[in-house]
Amino acid sequence: MLDEERIRLMTKMASYEEREGKEYMPIKQYYKKDYVGLHMIFTFFSSTVCFGILVLFWIIYKMEDLTELLNNGNWYSLGSSVLVKYLVFIAIYQLIAYIVYSRRYKKAASSVKDYYTFLKKVQRLREKEEKAQP
Repeated sequence: MLDEERIRLMTKMASYEEREGKEYMPIKQYYKKDYVGLHMIFTFFSSTVCFGILVLFWIIYKMEDLTELLNNGNWYSLGSSVLVKYLVFIAIYQLIAYIVYSRRYKKAASSVKDYYTFLKKVQRLREKEEKAQP
């Protein structure tokens, strides 16, 4: 005879595997430090490219003022200003990336933990059913 509770749990698990499981299972294959660190590296490169594009737009927008500034020989002030803005930009992006990916990992860990709890319940119900049968 089929156990209705076990079937209900297995249906929940199958539904989880089709929806959230596709997103959360690969995340849980990493340690938190590795997952967050990997995404922070990607964020560093993407934010560097983004900052480069923003600087390019700024150069195009301020072409006349920039030409005058460079003719006066203020290379150092321009370079230090851009470097400070770059470091602040990267720091903000890295902080946001750390917060976002830490929360994402925590949510995935909690979700996968619930999945494994259901899995253990199904296993216990199956063992109980096997013991009950002659």
